[in-house]
Amino acid sequence: MSTLLVDGYNLIHSHPVLSRLMRSDMESAREGLLRELLPLASPDYYRTVLVVFDAAGWGGPEPMLEDRRGLVVVFTRRRQSADAFIEAAVRAMASVEEVTVATSDRILRRMVEGYGAGGVDGEALLEMAREARKEISAEAERLSGDRRVPLEERVSPEVRRMLDRMRYR
Repeated sequence: MSTLLVDGYNLIHSHPVLSRLMRSDMESAREGLLRELLPLASPDYYRTVLVVFDAAGWGGPEPMLEDRRGLVVVFTRRRQSADAFIEAAVRAMASVEEVTVATSDRILRRMVEGYGAGGVDGEALLEMAREARKEISAEAERLSGDRRVPLEERVSPEVRRMLDRMRYR
């Protein structure tokens, strides 16, 4: 398992629906991206998912972090770009754990790869998130389907005979 750092606004611009939404409602576009990425915040994919946005109205002296149901949302500090935050985070983390950076910005990807991080473009990550959502849905359906199978069909014939003898004594 590893850490995923996401260049938030870059991925929004890689998404056909969210990029249009971004023009009129930045908050909804951010929330839409978080919904898309949520399936990746599971032990099967990434231990930690950080979605990094430029300060955008925050502008404080330190980055602001929010835990959003398994995703960590980061708003950078005043006058710090998401790219600069991601680069610094990769420099700090890449020597101790596996780090992947999701961005379609080739310059940023090459830079973080130079520090030992893996890189994935925005469209590929969004496709991975869609596949993860399908797997989760299929697993949930499989598990809910198991509950509908009568007990008699889930036990061996010997156990069923024993239960019948106990029931009809």
